[in-house]
Amino acid sequence: MAKSFTKLENFLTQVRTQHSPRSDRFEVIFNLPRGLAGSPEFVRTLSVYCEEAQIPGLSATNLPVKIGAWTEYRTQNVEFLTTELSFTFLVDQRWSGRELFEDWISLAGDPTSKEVGYYEDYVADITVKSLSSKDDVLAAWQIIEATPKLINLTPVSWSNQGLIRMSVSFAAKKWKRVYDEVGIDPTGQAVEFTNEQKAKSLFDVLSGRSEI
Repeated sequence: MAKSFTKLENFLTQVRTQHSPRSDRFEVIFNLPRGLAGSPEFVRTLSVYCEEAQIPGLSATNLPVKIGAWTEYRTQNVEFLTTELSFTFLVDQRWSGRELFEDWISLAGDPTSKEVGYYEDYVADITVKSLSSKDDVLAAWQIIEATPKLINLTPVSWSNQGLIRMSVSFAAKKWKRVYDEVGIDPTGQAVEFTNEQKAKSLFDVLSGRSEI
């Protein structure tokens, strides 16, 4: 009788020998555009108040191709999923985070005069990091030339006594992965891999000496 390719023991071994990333362990670093002033401490506070974030993705555009009587699909293009990146923030006492994003959007287009701004003045990079339980960086994604496009409606209600949250959607040009620059060694400390170590690791995977 045919046997399964994987077993429960394989899963348990993998989970017990590595740190599986948790969705609640992350960090977002916001860089401000050159047209907007802000202290490093304020930027750090903005990162602390970020309650929810999204890791960007990729999308392949496929087109149908007729090959005789068959219809097959071929990839025409690969696009960055960076048009609807949503971040949720807890609102601070002075609503300073809300004020910052209002000013940031106004750099792109003045809501009163309708005059648009220069592209270089209202875009900035954002970095999303996956963290371990000891705050080591497991992986990171740099979102390039991002700008806020929507400050969503912020509901308030007598029946809700919780903290106020605001949601901000961003659009960006592209993103790049930087999680191959960091890792966790057996002692639990974050380490940086050299190009030689990366090449050796890839060779081991391709040659069957190790598994992904």
